[in-house]
Amino acid sequence: MKNLYLLMMALWGMQALAQDDVMADLLQAQKPEKEYAKYTFKTTRVINGQSVEMVPKYSMEFRISHRFGDMAASNNDHIHSMFGFDQAADIGFIFDFGVTDNLSLGVARMKGSGPLRELWNANIKYRVLQQTKDFKYPMTIVLYGNTSISSMRRSTDPAALNYFPKGYKAFSHRLSYTLQALLAVKATDWLSVQLTPTFIWRNVVPANDKNYFFALGISARAKFNKRAGIIFEYFLPLQKDGIGGRNYFAMVRGFKNAPYYPSLHIGFEFETGGHVFHINLTNSRGLLEQDYLPYNNANWAQGAFRLGFTISRMFPLDRKMGKYWKKGSVEDEKK
Repeated sequence: MKNLYLLMMALWGMQALAQDDVMADLLQAQKPEKEYAKYTFKTTRVINGQSVEMVPKYSMEFRISHRFGDMAASNNDHIHSMFGFDQAADIGFIFDFGVTDNLSLGVARMKGSGPLRELWNANIKYRVLQQTKDFKYPMTIVLYGNTSISSMRRSTDPAALNYFPKGYKAFSHRLSYTLQALLAVKATDWLSVQLTPTFIWRNVVPANDKNYFFALGISARAKFNKRAGIIFEYFLPLQKDGIGGRNYFAMVRGFKNAPYYPSLHIGFEFETGGHVFHINLTNSRGLLEQDYLPYNNANWAQGAFRLGFTISRMFPLDRKMGKYWKKGSVEDEKK
């Protein structure tokens, strides 16, 4: 009788455990999956600066960027330079690879426009948090960093920034670094806004400057439809007024021929046939953060702005993924 009682208790316990498992499965099935906000921006860069968009896993984004000469330069030079088309201020070739959906690595080569040119750089980008449609996670947070090295020939002028000394310093003086936090919100289906706190370190700088440089970037995208939109960027230096000749809001305050003006970019983007095109107007001559952010001396108010052009394309590196953008837009939901 005792054995029968123990058997009945064991069977009852097993039945209760089975019911608990079924109930847990039902609750899990009823739990809604997170719906993430997608396509906060069209590509991995807004204009010059990084966006919170990531390269998908096992994919590669290839980007070619051009920045031309001043469109409205003084002394009617714009007529002889075909409004800047004859003068390439900077050219960039950029490759970014998706290691996972939240981690990418990249390499690039820029002509450069500042005191150090021939810029080779490597970057890493990691998405910490992704915004959800219900705003339970209210923003997307991405961390970005790059290292750049100049391959310029050594100058014989000791006052030049590329007067690289012999030994270890010759190598270290060629290096510079950027760290950024990208904080973006897709406020509506058509409007996205991003803040970009930026820290730049240059191992060698002009005599009146500091090695460190802080800036705050403000970016936005207002899209017309899945294929086209207006994009905007502005980078404000966050340093003591006067360091490196940088004064706050120099253009607004009417300073002419100042040694520094904040970077202001306005552009139009559109997608066609799997490619994304950016056409923009900018007062920045460079493409790399540690080039165009600390060394920009072009004033919109004096006609020192130029046309920029970028084309980018995403390529899947895994055959199982098929092809991107057979028809329609990258923002079409995949079935």
